[in-house]
Parts: sequence; structure tokens; C-alpha cells
Amino acid sequence: MNEYFLGIDNGGTMSKAVLFDRAGNEVGSASEQMALITPQPGFTERDMEQLWQMNVRVINAAVSNAGIGPTEIKGIACTGHGKGLYLWGKDGKPAYNGIVSTDSRAWEYPAQWEKDGTADRVFEKTYQKILACQPVSLLNWFKDHKPEVLENTEWIFEVKDYIRFRLTGEAFAEVTDYSGSNLMNLKTKEFDPDLLALYGLEEIVDALPPVKGSTEPCGGITAEVAAATGLAEGTPLAGGMFDIDACAIAIGIVGDENILAIAGNWRLNH
Repeated sequence: MNEYFLGIDNGGTMSKAVLFDRAGNEVGSASEQMALITPQPGFTERDMEQLWQMNVRVINAAVSNAGIGPTEIKGIACTGHGKGLYLWGKDGKPAYNGIVSTDSRAWEYPAQWEKDGTADRVFEKTYQKILACQPVSLLNWFKDHKPEVLENTEWIFEVKDYIRFRLTGEAFAEVTDYSGSNLMNLKTKEFDPDLLALYGLEEIVDALPPVKGSTEPCGGITAEVAAATGLAEGTPLAGGMFDIDACAIAIGIVGDENILAIAGNWRLNH
């Protein structure tokens, strides 16, 4: 029997599903574009339930286009845009719209933290500047403007971890995504209560999922998802990876002898 692997990507504009054989050859793919919700200037959101249904459709289409049986798919991994915020509610549905990494509503929090010295203390643990689109800024915006959303939040996700959660029913925080969230102590690769206290976010600690590595097992396809997508129940999922890191790994950048330049919204070099 042949063996295939499914990659699922949710970027800032598109949802994509691609099937590969063990040699890395593409055998089937599908994609859809999703419109942003922009209720105010600086707000860039997407409906999380619509995003999930889009993923169901592109997975179905990719498997159909590949012409393979579901049991031939031996593993799945998700990737997606970094930053932003995807909140899952205690009532078993999205707690708010997903927030994309182009959102700037929370601009005042990094500015204040830079002014009062918080940013310098944070840098000692996270080694990065604080951005308006990072979860720490957005969570403070919710705390000040929509506290009822945080009160109803069971899990704090990045986009790919949200999609993996919908596929498996198991909540995890994959390390490459959350390392760019300013929520994680990069010395320990864990969430740090003292770091959360610097932002005034101590109360959200229980909503941060357990941390997993990119290649670690993170559950399997549920029976309900199998029926909706055409995948086989129990097909395993790995942690996956932040999309920029995934791009570098995919083209073989695993040392310091090569460089990758990405000409996208963030103009990143690796």
C-alpha cells in the first residue's frame, strides 16, 4: 500500500490542503480564499466557524483530487500564520471571531509597555519586541474592552492549533507558534506565570494549552471529522509548525549555510 501525508495551511488569505507521497511529490491539492471581516479601521477578523468549514471542504477536495483511499494517509500536520488570536469558548464554540496577524486594534499596549519599561523586562524572557498583533496585546484589549469574551474563553489558540483542535478535539500549543506570541519563556519553552504578570494577564494561565513540539503526536482524527472530511478516524496529527519556520524546513534550511527571504507582508529573512 502506498503512503501519503496531508499538509493543511491557513494563512492570512487562503486555506489550503495538499497531499504528498513519501518522496515529497504532490498528488492532490485544494484551496479556498476567505474574505476578512473589518468592522472598524485596524480590525482584521474572520469567522472561526466559517474557517473550519472551509478547511473541511479543502480537505475533502484534496483527498478526492488525489484519488487515494483515506487509510493510505498516514499522517497530518497543520501550519498557519503566526500572531493573531483564536479563542475557543467554554460553551463549545468560538468565543469571538478569529483575529488575523494584520490587526492593529491593540497598538496602545506595546507603546505603553515600551514607555514604562515592561518591554525591557519581557525581552529578558522572550527575546522579542511586543507587537500589537501578538496575543499578549490582543488579550489586554479584550480585558479592557470585552471582558466577557475572556471570561468565556476555554482555550487560547493560534490559527493552526485551532484547526488541529477541531480535527482531534485535543488542545495543544505548538512551540514554534507560541514562541512568537510573547506568552512563552524561551529559556524554558514553557508558559511563565511571572511573564504573564508583567502584562497583567495572570488570570489567563489556565486557558493556555499544554505545549507540544512540532513533530510530537497531538491526537487523531475524530469519528465526526472523519465523516465530514473523508479522512480515516484515528489518523494521527503532529504538532505542526508556524508557516515561516515551515517554509525554511521545506526547502532544506536546517543550518546556517543558507538563507531564505520571504517577500510577504512581514518581509522575513532566515
